Amino acid sequence: MRNHKTFKLLLGILLFISTGCEKLYENDIYKRPDWLPGKLYTTVSEQENLTLFAECLQLAGLDSVLDVSGSWSVFAPTDEAVKQFLSENQYAGVSDIPSDELERITEFHIIQNPWSLDQLQSLSIFGWRTEEDTKKNTFAFKRETMFKNSDGKYWVEKNHKKEEMIVIDSTRSDDYKKVFVESRKYVPIFYDEYMDRNGLGTEDYSFYFDREYEQGNIYYAGGKIIKADIFAENGFVHIIDKVVSPMLNGKEILEREMPGESYKLFLEMIYWYYPDFEPNIEATFNQPAVIRGGLVDTLWDLKFFNPVFDIQKELIGFKGPEVNETLVKHNGLVAPEDDAFSAFVDGILTRNSGFPHWPDHKQLPMDVADFVFSRHFVSAPIYPTKKQYKNIFRRNNGFKQNEDKIIRKEFGSNCTFIGMKSYNPDRVFTSVTGPVFLRPSYSIFRRALQYANIYEEIAYNDDELYFFAIPDGALRTDSSLMINWIDRDKDIYNFIQLNARTEKMEVVGRNTLKNMILNQVGSPVPNGTGNNESIRTLGGKYITWDHSSNTVRGNLPCRVWNTGEIVDCIPTPLEEPADNGKTYRVDYWFSFRGI
Repeated sequence: MRNHKTFKLLLGILLFISTGCEKLYENDIYKRPDWLPGKLYTTVSEQENLTLFAECLQLAGLDSVLDVSGSWSVFAPTDEAVKQFLSENQYAGVSDIPSDELERITEFHIIQNPWSLDQLQSLSIFGWRTEEDTKKNTFAFKRETMFKNSDGKYWVEKNHKKEEMIVIDSTRSDDYKKVFVESRKYVPIFYDEYMDRNGLGTEDYSFYFDREYEQGNIYYAGGKIIKADIFAENGFVHIIDKVVSPMLNGKEILEREMPGESYKLFLEMIYWYYPDFEPNIEATFNQPAVIRGGLVDTLWDLKFFNPVFDIQKELIGFKGPEVNETLVKHNGLVAPEDDAFSAFVDGILTRNSGFPHWPDHKQLPMDVADFVFSRHFVSAPIYPTKKQYKNIFRRNNGFKQNEDKIIRKEFGSNCTFIGMKSYNPDRVFTSVTGPVFLRPSYSIFRRALQYANIYEEIAYNDDELYFFAIPDGALRTDSSLMINWIDRDKDIYNFIQLNARTEKMEVVGRNTLKNMILNQVGSPVPNGTGNNESIRTLGGKYITWDHSSNTVRGNLPCRVWNTGEIVDCIPTPLEEPADNGKTYRVDYWFSFRGI
């Protein structure tokens, strides 16, 4: 009886609560207030001029993501902007965009975390900036988007050193490596303070984005924010006036072929000389299939060592829990189109030139490959008003390119890219130093030029020069100069020569080697008489060329280094054309008093 009474009492209480709640709902106490905004997709869909982008989000399956989880900022292009994109790409409507492309495009318009307009201009490499923090490098201009590439697949082939190189043609390979993609893509955001602090002008922005930069505005890559800070429960919506296609990294730009424009040969050589694979065990075992007990590919980290930055990586510099250098750093890349680059490779670099040069473009020594590629890669964005651009296009140096032959300008996700229709090789290949850098039989002399750091002094000299270079065989025969390898893998070496008095090999100092080489090159002076041509060397000495006997000597006769025997030094022309003189083979060093 007692339990029965208790039950009736509890039932009464429940009926009272139910009736009370019903009355509360009737009074709208628990209904959603009209002033409370929806989540991000709902907020986008409620804007009158964002109907097409809302459709993009829905078709890409991002409507549920944005209205369920996470905090984001959406940069939504207007209906007019989407229509312009559809027209330019010949799509009848949003539903005609291939699903994978649509997903990439929509995800690239969404960045991690909620950012107001003010906050977009207030981030530093270390976090939020303060008014007192005026350091130039603390003005971040990049943000991480939602879009991430899938892990990459690279076909590999072993070179003559048994090292694995990347090949573009999969039919030449019987193996591949799957490369781990660590980061989502970043997008640049341009604003006045960043532009001013970094000395950038409106022409720097318009060079890549084909529109003027207007002071007082903020640009999401090529799209201008025309309405900002539309608040949603889990972020912000900013309306922009242009669809921003997902930015490509350096690797993606180089591998993309367009009508009349390909950079395949340039990429093929980068793939051949510079990749370095390391297994990423943590990423390998974090793959979902591993948890289910399935078999998976090993995931690898791919790096491109000196002088190339990691052309496929979205991260630049260091990223840790308190520092993210990618927010402030960017790279630069200049590449020649295939026809122009092939003319250099076949016409100058290899045996296809008709001279005894390197066998083919895959058999270069690494130091020569570095000379080919080092000027193309810059660890800073290349803007027309900045020194990186001027060093390539406007200053007289050994690598000056033709500014009027630029055929592509693209702001990529990890580098700015400039594509060239023509190609001017570094002058080490086209001046009197050319045969030394191009003929395998002059490898010791080539390395000596670099070790003594005088190749530019000779190659970039605009006087009419005579360069008397000594081949490897002659240097080894009299023990006058030999490479002493300290660490081949790290390219560390010095030079040794025989001391005839002590009969011991001794290290040659850089300054000594510099003077020896500079006294093998010079310009004719007008005080020669008859058949005797006087030549002032770059080392400040004089040599005499007796054309009647075709012999050259310093103010002392030439001698065999290891015996001291007096010999005639007979120059033999090397027939490669040079833009600042002529190169000759000789078998001995010139001798001078005091040396």
